[in-house]
Amino acid sequence: MSNHSPNTPNYHKWHALLKGIGNIVIRIVGAGLALAFGLWLLLASNMGPAYLPQIMNGALDFWIRITLLMAGLAIWISTAVWLIWLILRYLYSQFKTKEKRL
Repeated sequence: MSNHSPNTPNYHKWHALLKGIGNIVIRIVGAGLALAFGLWLLLASNMGPAYLPQIMNGALDFWIRITLLMAGLAIWISTAVWLIWLILRYLYSQFKTKEKRL
């Protein structure tokens, strides 16, 4: 009998470990993509000439730039809050499991 068949405790231990590592990798990649997209929006808010100079005599350009800037900053702030939330939730679960052992 193999140690990695679905009915052994070793299988469940490795499955849980790989599932946890997979979750961490997915969260890191997701946060990285969100930060990259937020940076792109921040850079796009300062790119080039007026976006639509023929509309409202170029006054619409200000609102487009501010919207891109705010969207990029919102993505960065929400990503930071999300990562801090994940860390605090992990620390809380570790604290609770230690409390139960005592």
